[in-house]
Amino acid sequence: MNHIEILLKKINQVITLIGGAAIALMMIHVTADIVARFFINKPLPGTITFVAHYYMIIAIFLPLAYTEQTKAAISVELVSGFFSPKMNKAVDMFGSLFVSVTAFLIAYVSWGVALKNLASKTSVMQGDYTIPTWPSYFILCFGAGLLGVYCLVKFLLYLMNKENNQMIGEQK
Repeated sequence: MNHIEILLKKINQVITLIGGAAIALMMIHVTADIVARFFINKPLPGTITFVAHYYMIIAIFLPLAYTEQTKAAISVELVSGFFSPKMNKAVDMFGSLFVSVTAFLIAYVSWGVALKNLASKTSVMQGDYTIPTWPSYFILCFGAGLLGVYCLVKFLLYLMNKENNQMIGEQK
């Protein structure tokens, strides 16, 4: 199980770097579009499509597993403060299982949508340009699938009675 944890940690780091690069590229692309629009009266073609179908999707969906790994997601703890540590562990364990199953379902359904869009070569017309958008549909599949794998490994570690802080990326 330790090899899987190390592999997931490395994959999450790379994927998060890709998400960060997408944000940086989006900023550069939008800035270049604004500069071109106001100074030479010729905006860059496809900026809106690239932002909506690529940069934002990459920045949001690829790092989902890293967000779970670092416990950086927003959480509301209304009643868990009243639970015993054992009960909190059980809630975390089944929460990981629930997120894993849900992420795998999202990955499965989005895979079908991605294949459908691949078959039809889905694209967007923006001005005189046709921009293919079908590749962006596979990003959700990958991000949700990685989240599902991460949460499944986390659940299995709970079952093997490993401490929560032994999971990759978590602090003691």
